[in-house]
Amino acid sequence: MGNGDTDLHDAEIARLDDLIATLEAADDLNTAVHATRKGVKRLRAHLRLSKTVIDADVYRAEDADLSVIGRALAPARDAFVLSQTLESLESSDGWGSAARFIEAHHRTAVADLRHGPLEQAIDRLRTVRARWLDLPKRPDPAAVRDGIMRSYRKGAATETTAATGHAEAFHRWRKQVKYLRYQLEATGGDPAVTEALLELGETLGVEHDHSVFIDFVDDNIDMLPDRRDRYVLIDRAEARREQLRALALSTDVYGGSPDDFVEAASAA
Repeated sequence: MGNGDTDLHDAEIARLDDLIATLEAADDLNTAVHATRKGVKRLRAHLRLSKTVIDADVYRAEDADLSVIGRALAPARDAFVLSQTLESLESSDGWGSAARFIEAHHRTAVADLRHGPLEQAIDRLRTVRARWLDLPKRPDPAAVRDGIMRSYRKGAATETTAATGHAEAFHRWRKQVKYLRYQLEATGGDPAVTEALLELGETLGVEHDHSVFIDFVDDNIDMLPDRRDRYVLIDRAEARREQLRALALSTDVYGGSPDDFVEAASAA
């Protein structure tokens, strides 16, 4: 697989610098939060390529810190995509109050982020960056192969669980799809395989947005004055979510053995 060990390590440090700068500027906090969450997931995917060559306690600590950063930014991101999801559903005359309710919720989430969690996330990113300077360079090709194979196996397992229809199972599958895609991008994997994972990840991302939306509407019974409008809104979101789930489950990314996948994905 393509990229050199030092190049990848240097790219990770540069990415941490970019994420810190992005959050510090925060002119457009919605964009900054989205970019940072994506960057954190990419770093977690890269970390998984080093799992067999760094101390287990170090690995868990680094992965946990990155996870904490992502969770700190999640409420603002979820609040932002609520409006996008509402707009993607066929509009109804009675939904104006829902849009206003969601807009107010988003403003509150952004304000809450600025009053503490944002600076904490920046500080934690700085700490992660300082420690990552001392992490070993990337493992040898055999270790990279093992790391990608682990991600593939986990993705295949979570796909099977997602077929049961539980939202949390689809959420776990989405994360594994992203990890595998980022690993292939970092190591010079086959672009066609990477593109297939990108499309699957985007489908699962929109599916997740609809699950978040459905839970939000279900939890906020006052957002629509007419209860029937609320039921219609949930029904439409659920129908769209089922379409997205069916589309995701119809893909054949995880159709082969882990060995066959790694062999194909490595053929750039």
